Amino acid sequence: PYTTLFRSVMTEENFMEDIDWIDMLKVKASYGEVGNDAIGNYLYTNTYKIGNSNGNPAATPGTMGNKDIKWEKNGSFNTGVDFDLFKRRLTGSIEYFHRKTSDMLFWFTTPTSFGWTGYYANVGDMINSGVELTLDGTLYQTKDLKWTLGVNLTHYKNEVTYLPEERKTKTVYD
Repeated sequence: PYTTLFRSVMTEENFMEDIDWIDMLKVKASYGEVGNDAIGNYLYTNTYKIGNSNGNPAATPGTMGNKDIKWEKNGSFNTGVDFDLFKRRLTGSIEYFHRKTSDMLFWFTTPTSFGWTGYYANVGDMINSGVELTLDGTLYQTKDLKWTLGVNLTHYKNEVTYLPEERKTKTVYD
């Protein structure tokens, strides 16, 4: 669940009433934590597939279980400003985001001689952060024609902040 830490429409404040070129100015911040449970069922235990072997039922290995498996955890912080200026001829927002993923899930295939196709493991942490700017402007407007221009600029950085040494050289065969 996400929680709005702060949201204020600054143009509703008394000190903003004499600034006529700012139609709307909103400042906001939020934080939330969620878990990624879309990892499948029974990953903590070995699974088998039931098949047919010369007319007889047979169990073959499916996925190797991992008793230490857990959900990925994501914590996200977002803050920004929304604005409408010059009688709404220029609107936009600027936002900063920071997301930390802990206990990232990764699928490791195993050699066929093991009998299992592979297993999931929690392997590390990662941070995604960045800034996004959105601008929409009305360049020309008459009663019959409106010409607008929209721009969206984003700069972000992804960084793996933790990865155990034994996972750094693991070769995965897909």
